[in-house]
Amino acid sequence: MKKLFALGAVSLLAVGLASCGEEAPTDELLTGEGKTIELEYSGTASDRDFNETLFEKFKKARKDLGDKNTYNITYVEHGPDKVDSEVQDWTIGPDVFEFASDKITGLYQKGALARLTPTQAKWVKDNNSELGFDLASFNGSTYAYPYTGDNTYYFQYDKSVITNPEDAKSVEKILEIAKENGLKFGYNLKEAFWGGAAMFTFGADYSMSFDEDGSVQNITANFDGEKGVKAAKAIKQIMDHPSWSNEMNAPTPANKFIGCIAGTWDIAAYKKELGDNYACAPMPTITVDGETKNLGAFLGGKLLGVNPGRAGEDTTRLKAAHELAKFLSDKECQLERFDHASIAPCNKAAAAEQRVVDNENVKCLVEQAKNAHAQTAVPDQFWNAPATLTTAFADGTIKTDADLLAAVKAFNDSVRGAQ
Repeated sequence: MKKLFALGAVSLLAVGLASCGEEAPTDELLTGEGKTIELEYSGTASDRDFNETLFEKFKKARKDLGDKNTYNITYVEHGPDKVDSEVQDWTIGPDVFEFASDKITGLYQKGALARLTPTQAKWVKDNNSELGFDLASFNGSTYAYPYTGDNTYYFQYDKSVITNPEDAKSVEKILEIAKENGLKFGYNLKEAFWGGAAMFTFGADYSMSFDEDGSVQNITANFDGEKGVKAAKAIKQIMDHPSWSNEMNAPTPANKFIGCIAGTWDIAAYKKELGDNYACAPMPTITVDGETKNLGAFLGGKLLGVNPGRAGEDTTRLKAAHELAKFLSDKECQLERFDHASIAPCNKAAAAEQRVVDNENVKCLVEQAKNAHAQTAVPDQFWNAPATLTTAFADGTIKTDADLLAAVKAFNDSVRGAQ
């Protein structure tokens, strides 16, 4: 066993937050008469135009440094949540690719991640939040360049309906006001990213250990104990309410929603719909059996991986891929993402910029990070486990305490991969 991942609350956000790569000093790219270097980049389809503007800035920055190489960068469309499954052959896969933090285990096992050298890893650690560096690490080494630390969700709502910000802090109060106004509260509990994370609410958790090749050695979990039972009761309590909806829409009178547990990627669209009536708050609290806790949520990030398989023996191409990933994850590009789509940076200098510090969503994110669950390595079966539980709540087959206990045990066994 190389390292044990004990996954729990995230304590720091931003400021105050398998293959081995060779050393890639910048000056090695500046020698000779210059080459034409082909690079392929994988990213989200919707961000293609934006990313391609960053590529042009990368080329200019290289030229300003005296780099005589010519860079041809092509774009392929794989979402950060799908690149691990959509790329079938990493020897012809992208040189640089976006990926969600929980994908690191599988990508490591596929040999899709070049290990950063000590110099490169120190740069990542020195320039990014503790969370960002942790998300880029696996089995004691660094394998990626983080470029966000805000992959989470929280309550986004219409403040013309919820006029007292204190009411947005309690799910019971939110549901009460929604019912009074004939509106819906959106919370996608049927999907594991949301509903599975709600199982962390009262402190139940899992942990994983790995062999040196990245294979899972052991998974432990305690969702079948008192803490997990309370969390399951919390989920049922919400789903049983007439104002709960599994759907999520911009919380406007026209859409009949008071608010939603919505992702940070929804911020720009929701603000456009709501205008001055937009407001946000960390995950609200819920009370079960006399105990009150904030609803559980994942907090992860997006990272850039460098694929050593595509470069093969071409060390210049591999070094260029590292330079591109480093540039796209540095301060200025993180600030551009923030200005473009309200994506909170994990770069410490970017996070310290006043316009970032003053942003209401960043303030909400920092507060949420105190209770959120780090989305690093996640057991494969975790993504399937909540479906059975929430389906049983929805169709009413869980009628007794014994039914609930059996359902929670099945959830726990699934997370552990038990037969």
